[in-house]
Amino acid sequence: MKEKIYPSGVIHRLSAYLRYLVQLDEVGRTTVSSREISDAVGVNSAEIRRDLSLFKVVGKRGVGYNIKSLITRFNEIIGAQQETRIALIGAGHLGTAIVNYDPLPKHGFVISTIFDNDPERIGQKVGNLVVKDIRELENVVKRHKIATAILAVSPEAAQEVTDLLVDAGVKVILNYTPVRIEVPSGVIVQTTDPVEKLLHTLYYLSRKGQGYSAAG
Repeated sequence: MKEKIYPSGVIHRLSAYLRYLVQLDEVGRTTVSSREISDAVGVNSAEIRRDLSLFKVVGKRGVGYNIKSLITRFNEIIGAQQETRIALIGAGHLGTAIVNYDPLPKHGFVISTIFDNDPERIGQKVGNLVVKDIRELENVVKRHKIATAILAVSPEAAQEVTDLLVDAGVKVILNYTPVRIEVPSGVIVQTTDPVEKLLHTLYYLSRKGQGYSAAG
């Protein structure tokens, strides 16, 4: 039976819940209340209960929700029951930080291969991975059937590398460049630009005390 399609706002909140629940599970917690989740992720507890009801999750009065059951259910909804292999393009400072980012494998994301076009980086190790020549990208991605990629390259190279990824069959790209990349229909791009986020936050910081909030 297929999962229903939930609004993006709901999935955004679910992802925050899941990350917090994994943290609790790691320290041996077995149950959690909606109030605890609310305090941790900044979502109203009544909205959390509505979300959990929407996901057909039931807690016990006075006890709360079983953490492992929530993690299993949320992974089912997101589609994260299985390991997701990721190709990382860019072995610079950002790429290295991404490879060494501990929460990724905890959520089933595995950086399985890394590429660069710099001769001084090709053949070097980043974490447990050996940096491959970008010219090998299409063959490697196709051979290992990798559908997800992270783009951590210069803005000038962003579109060219994106085209290589699309030609190789990649369907999801997390874009860490400030460039708006063009992709055909059926390919999903999520852009994460820290400067844009900071500018957004700065607007609200400059109006602190005027009743504005940068939440969301």
